[in-house]
Amino acid sequence: MTSVRIGIEKWFGSLARNIYHHRLKTLIIMLLIIAAMVSQLPKLTIDISTEGFMHKSDPARVEYDTFRDQFGRDEMIILAIRSPEVFQAKFLKKLKDLHEDLLENVPYIEDITSLINARNTRGKKDELIVEDLMENWPKTPEDIAVIKQRSLDNQLYKNLLISEDSRMTTIVIQTQTYSSVGTDSDALDGFEDDVDNLNTAENKQYLTDKENSEVVAAVNKVANKFKSPDFEVYIAGSAAVTHFLKHSMIKDVRRFLLLAFITVGTFLFIMFRRISGVVLPLLIVILSLISTISLMAAFKAPIKLPTQILPSFMLAVSVGYSVHILAMFYHNFRKSRNREEAIVYSIGHSGLAVVMTAATTAGGLFSFSTSEVAPVADVGIFAGTGVLLAMVYTIILLPALLAILPVKLKKNKKDLTEDTAIDRFLAKIGQISTGHPYKILIISTVIVAFSIAGIMKIRFSHDVLKWLPKNNSARLATEKIDKELRGSTSLEIILDTGKENGLYNPNILNRMEKTAAFLETLQVCEVFAGKAWSITT
Repeated sequence: MTSVRIGIEKWFGSLARNIYHHRLKTLIIMLLIIAAMVSQLPKLTIDISTEGFMHKSDPARVEYDTFRDQFGRDEMIILAIRSPEVFQAKFLKKLKDLHEDLLENVPYIEDITSLINARNTRGKKDELIVEDLMENWPKTPEDIAVIKQRSLDNQLYKNLLISEDSRMTTIVIQTQTYSSVGTDSDALDGFEDDVDNLNTAENKQYLTDKENSEVVAAVNKVANKFKSPDFEVYIAGSAAVTHFLKHSMIKDVRRFLLLAFITVGTFLFIMFRRISGVVLPLLIVILSLISTISLMAAFKAPIKLPTQILPSFMLAVSVGYSVHILAMFYHNFRKSRNREEAIVYSIGHSGLAVVMTAATTAGGLFSFSTSEVAPVADVGIFAGTGVLLAMVYTIILLPALLAILPVKLKKNKKDLTEDTAIDRFLAKIGQISTGHPYKILIISTVIVAFSIAGIMKIRFSHDVLKWLPKNNSARLATEKIDKELRGSTSLEIILDTGKENGLYNPNILNRMEKTAAFLETLQVCEVFAGKAWSITT
């Protein structure tokens, strides 16, 4: 084994010598490869949706996509407006203006429903009258009283469009199912049926995360114009929460990455006391990270909530490879004062260790690629690939940079023989470890025992709302609506009779009505069904 290891080290040393003598060519080739990958970066997308946690081939995802194709997108934006009294002329006029402003200025709206255009079905003698609740705009207090009574008598409106105390009403916005990306609305005017057929084809694209954000931003802009002490507007719904999570994720990634760079850079400077010892490792990590994210864009893997860990993870894991090489390079360069020999020695000495470390790390990460949770599989695939890229850049690009960039040679003769402060610190740690083995084992055992006790208390949870700060506007709005209107999240049940026009069967309709009534009685701990309705309601 020793001879094999020596042979491998000689091969790495020979590779480093070739890189040194062809440093410009190596640098240009590596930069061209990196540039080719980075060219895909503009294609990167973000997906914060719940369905994004599932693979496209997942049966649950396939069933959900089929539901969206048939019944439309179920992610709503809910505007809840609170006032001392909803049924007042001034309030209703302002509600109508808000409704119309939203309809006119918010893009990608499929449908918008409020008291202004709510369907009102009622019987009058032998007639069945179907009209908008405010088809004839109320002009007198008596007209408003009639509208109020009809609203409160309509069980469909209760806790959906109007609260039980008549102090809160809602505007429910349903967004389009399909994206407008790749379609030219002007060019397709008059061909709506063809567009629908195009959108329902296999290559359809659902409303994108970017378009969802445009909708929420437009809703916020319109709502802000109408807010007042007697016209409080709360914006909630899954689309609004998704929009906030996206912006929070982007902000968090930037903040954590900056803090990570500052922290790692500080320790690198303490370790090497050289600018090159800080810049070169961070440069290798940055190039590895950008290349990895570019590969995600190339393979159409969007950034999701779990994959936001990639930048910080890549920085923490990959910086060690460069540190291995640079530590040996500076140590040898300080003594030999020969740049070429220092590069050859460092790669020959540490190259195998770097490759083996990267290979085992990548292998462990690749094991996640079989996960049924799509973003976890993405982390496994692309984090593993990123680790290997960092290893390649460390073995090939770093020596080329060391050969080209100026590296100061310290003139203090004591540096030739004395160990650095970090060497002395690590030596001291080693002395403590070997001098007090039993104490260290006992302390470690206690720490592991406490860790196991903590692990046993871990519970699974996927409550998106609890991810948000308690003072977050989307969370406050959702909790307000949940309290006043008994819920803001929907669950759909699809009924298939297996027969054409099977829903017209009176027995089926009666059973649907009983099922809806039963569902409204369900409650598990704090979770309850606030309202249930169907075509029979």
